[in-house]
Amino acid sequence: MSMFTKSVVTTTITAFTEALRIDGQAADKRNAAIQKTIDFMVVKRGTQATKDFLKGNSITNPARAAVKQLFDTLVEKNLISVQTGKIYATNFWIAFQDNVPFSPALSNQKSQAKKGAQTGNGLSADKAVVTKAGKVETTDRAALVQTLTKAFEQSQILIKSGDSQLTLIASTLEQLVNELSAPF
Repeated sequence: MSMFTKSVVTTTITAFTEALRIDGQAADKRNAAIQKTIDFMVVKRGTQATKDFLKGNSITNPARAAVKQLFDTLVEKNLISVQTGKIYATNFWIAFQDNVPFSPALSNQKSQAKKGAQTGNGLSADKAVVTKAGKVETTDRAALVQTLTKAFEQSQILIKSGDSQLTLIASTLEQLVNELSAPF
């Protein structure tokens, strides 16, 4: 004999389902608000190169100070925790610099990507293993992945500086790196 009726279980499941839907909407709303601030910052940057715009820290760079103040204010108002504020600020700058939509998980995704791609033989293709791309006559999969990754990174820099024609090429390079990095 069950302790709960079918109605009680159904009501509880329905409440949790609704709560998840509301949580998802709240997260989307938060992310959209932060994305608007990123978009505003892009406009403020104007034609200045991203690397120049990002120089310094929150003491020496007014843009970094403004972002820090924004998240500090959210912490002060108990809308987010101190740790969440730090994570969101980090992810703000990742989204700004990499020209990707804001997500609270960006720093985790970037961290996972930095751990290195896997080559066909399971070896890491990060810079510690492959220090430079091989010669055309002698190379391996890891060197090819590194070369294509560097080409992708270069295309991203050029896209950020205004060369939007490279967007398709960058996407193709990224797909190639992912295909080559996946174990067979």
